[in-house]
Amino acid sequence: MYSIELSDEAIADYENAVAWYETQKPGLGFDFTVCLADVFEALESAPETQRFLYENRRFAFVKQFPYKIYFLVDEPNLRVVIFAILHNKRDPQIWKKRDKGLG
Repeated sequence: MYSIELSDEAIADYENAVAWYETQKPGLGFDFTVCLADVFEALESAPETQRFLYENRRFAFVKQFPYKIYFLVDEPNLRVVIFAILHNKRDPQIWKKRDKGLG
């Protein structure tokens, strides 16, 4: 079983998305959170089943919402480090810049 860790940027992505969804419809931020939790649960048990980017970097889609979770798999420490939770229309350079600071 892998542990899930979120970078400060990923936490900010999450908080911004929840706040925006709540302005659209009360309760929608909660729905987004539930869908994220489903992805996190899948990552805890089998992160290697998600789509491959390169090396140990992968991404997963969030069901029912146009978001992707970008993460790296730290096999030796059994960790999944989430470094971005981004809307599909966001510039991919965002996750690439964040990725450069990771080992």
